[in-house]
Amino acid sequence: MPKDKIFDNIDTRILKALQRNGRLHNNELAKEIGLSNSACLRRVNQLEDSGVIDNYVALLNPQKLNCSLVIYVLGSFFEEDLKLRERFIFEMKSLPQIAECHLMAGDYDFILKLFVSDLDEFHSLKMRYLTKEIGIKNIKSEIALKTVKNSTELPL
Repeated sequence: MPKDKIFDNIDTRILKALQRNGRLHNNELAKEIGLSNSACLRRVNQLEDSGVIDNYVALLNPQKLNCSLVIYVLGSFFEEDLKLRERFIFEMKSLPQIAECHLMAGDYDFILKLFVSDLDEFHSLKMRYLTKEIGIKNIKSEIALKTVKNSTELPL
């Protein structure tokens, strides 16, 4: 499937179904979509080969794993120093508590989404990793009180 191909209704229905449940067996998916098993498998393989389907994962419950405190950190860098930026990226990728790290355009240079067990764990991470030694000028922390919506599904 070429990257510029527009999805038809069947591709979209397959993607929506797999976003809801990536464990669907091909015969279950084919039945839901209204295709033969072989046609469904061919379509899914094309979506995988083209990179549209990037991966299959298990989504874990953070409350069952003692990491239910969600903290967002917005921050700014001192200056445009490529070596410091690379070190920042390396450090952020290495920390399992950081679920997301985005370099931003706008008021802040980066935003992080962390899952930690408590404020002590966050404080320890902050003091050890979110420092001027990797070029961070300042940070602002926001604690999520309640998650109203949490979805991994992309709009199709």
